[in-house]
Amino acid sequence: MPSVFMRASIAVFAAILLLPACGGGAEGRGGRAPGAVERNTGTDPVQPAVATGISLPEIRAADAGGTQAEYAGQQPLVAGKAGKAAAGPGAAAKKQGSAPPPAAGWSPLLHRLRNDPDAAGLDVWFQGLPPYSPQPMATKIKELFTSAFMRKRPPGDGKPRQPRQRIYRNVVTAENIDKCRNFLNAHAAVFDAVEKKYPVPREILVSLLFVETRLGVFTGKENAFWSLACMAAADSPERVKGGLAGIPLTSRHDAWLRARLKEKSEWAYKEMRALLRFCRDNGINPLTVPGSVYGAIGICQFMPTNLANFADDGDGNGVVDLFSEADAVFSAARYLTRHGWKAGSGVAGRRNVLKRYNNLNIYADTILTMAESLRTGRLMSEPPAN
Repeated sequence: MPSVFMRASIAVFAAILLLPACGGGAEGRGGRAPGAVERNTGTDPVQPAVATGISLPEIRAADAGGTQAEYAGQQPLVAGKAGKAAAGPGAAAKKQGSAPPPAAGWSPLLHRLRNDPDAAGLDVWFQGLPPYSPQPMATKIKELFTSAFMRKRPPGDGKPRQPRQRIYRNVVTAENIDKCRNFLNAHAAVFDAVEKKYPVPREILVSLLFVETRLGVFTGKENAFWSLACMAAADSPERVKGGLAGIPLTSRHDAWLRARLKEKSEWAYKEMRALLRFCRDNGINPLTVPGSVYGAIGICQFMPTNLANFADDGDGNGVVDLFSEADAVFSAARYLTRHGWKAGSGVAGRRNVLKRYNNLNIYADTILTMAESLRTGRLMSEPPAN
């Protein structure tokens, strides 16, 4: 039986496309919905052919002045396959009595893990992790700073307002509709089965997966464990000062910065712990799991804390593999159903449920528009009225 995440592929950013939302993470503009993927804030995700895949515009480390490899001192830990982890990292060295020590920068985080009763034994994976980098948290702080202090335009400034964009540009196109239709045909048995179990239409599910990862083509370029660990360890200004160049921070921002670092590092710690526990329980090597810049994984881009409650073994093989089409489709359907999707609900109700996945109107409306185009066979430019 192939290992979990066997089919996970490294997302290669080949071009800069305008795509759906996500900031890998962040709270959207009005705050992130509970349990949703940590998302970016822009309305036109910069997507190197991606977005958190696609729905999470990822502001990559390279955009912030360096690559993960440059900051970690080696190539990013992302593999095309997720290896089994029965023995754990450094097993061979341990047999010889010379287990390699963790790389530089992890001591405070390791101390916390070793004193966390819910994280017993998880510290072993740090033996194979590259050194700590401030870059992932610095990327998030740059997003949050821009949203909080640089995007607001005073009323009556005399500048014309552009009409608000309803859907992501270059997403609902004839070519992309054909890709979704081909995906539906290729996995017809999966969608037949999921519609028997959950009330979510196949057109909604395939549209969501397209917005998130281009149907699994772009599942993230980072190693999810490394990204989350770096953010979890970045809990003070001193820990990130090397990555904040270019942000016009002053002393008046000190309280704001400390509060954001505490909030985001705590969030990342919980996500990292959930990922490591999931990998431990399923025999997965977390050093080989690709993810978004903020740790979302799989074709459906779940944050690790969502796995326990919403991941679904769609193909019934006994393991949950969100890089498997069946498991990703069933898991997305379970998530939407448990957040209130009901058969026959109107557009407003459907939009509200989709915003539990990503709390942006433009995200939800893009999915609704694409789904309606698939359902009717006519290319739509906005979501249905009712």
